[in-house]
Amino acid sequence: MSNPLSANTQAILLLTAPLIAGKHVPAADLLTMGEYKKLARSLREKQRQPADLLSQDSDKLIDGNLQFIGGGRLRRLLERGFLLSQAVERWQARAIWVVSRADDDYPKRLKVRLKEDAPPILYGCGDVTILNTG
Repeated sequence: MSNPLSANTQAILLLTAPLIAGKHVPAADLLTMGEYKKLARSLREKQRQPADLLSQDSDKLIDGNLQFIGGGRLRRLLERGFLLSQAVERWQARAIWVVSRADDDYPKRLKVRLKEDAPPILYGCGDVTILNTG
């Protein structure tokens, strides 16, 4: 995973990925596939993207438009930046790459065939470019 994660991928990971928190820290209440799909659809309808949830005006976006998940829950998930940085270091040390539906490297065939049901995140090892070769 030599390329840095895009802001969209970071936001999607914070919302959906089980980042290791530690012994005495409760596990995060991650978004399910259905919840993430609903969130992504809502953001698209507002001409926004997951990275906008990390911006300075994210409170207005969360409070005004994304109440169906719960603003407090979204904020708790988005505040896991330190845990994400630790996970990224572990992945890099093991040559694991991560791509999100928002990335150019994400397999176009998955997007076309599965549409909104395409997994928001893919993890792998090796040459990420072969995902689009067939």
